[in-house]
Amino acid sequence: MFRCLMMLCLFAVAAPAMAQQRTDSGIQLTPFAGYTIGGEVDAREDTEQETNYRLRESSSYGFVLNWPSKAPTEWELYYNHQDTELAKGGPGVKLDTLQLGGTYLGQGSKHARPFFVATLGGMRIKPEATDNDYFVSFTLGGGYKFFPTKRIGIRLEARALGTFISSNNSWFCSGGSNGATCAVRTSGNLLIQAQANAGVIIRF
Repeated sequence: MFRCLMMLCLFAVAAPAMAQQRTDSGIQLTPFAGYTIGGEVDAREDTEQETNYRLRESSSYGFVLNWPSKAPTEWELYYNHQDTELAKGGPGVKLDTLQLGGTYLGQGSKHARPFFVATLGGMRIKPEATDNDYFVSFTLGGGYKFFPTKRIGIRLEARALGTFISSNNSWFCSGGSNGATCAVRTSGNLLIQAQANAGVIIRF
């Protein structure tokens, strides 16, 4: 389902973008690699004991697709994937983020320009050996775009990623003769992470 949503978003935004008159910013595709830290959620175990769970920091990767809007802004489609786990040897977790938003381009030269970005969309959380969960998420951040050549550039950025974890959601559940047993049941929280990303811009 998540892959289908991503493909639909790509199709919906790419078609009108290609029809637009080309501007100085052009259409930009940026594959990137990064590092994600943070991510704590207040929760309770099946014993009803309140505790705090933290996601391990780890590498991440994804892509950014930008296309022109009214100057000095651009539309942006953002996708990020992270493989991590709960701290202290806990089960593995896969996080997939897909969001739509925009960038505001600051003053600069044709070779280097700062930007600010805000996006809104969803996150899929896939705990090890259990079903997917989907949550509303957003990012806020900024960085620099460098263009040593007309078609190829470098994008450096930092983002804060927030995910609204629904109340009473269950993670790491397994079935049994006495019903499902869940290692973690969230009590409602905002999952906050920070990302640093670097990518190569391909401008069309």
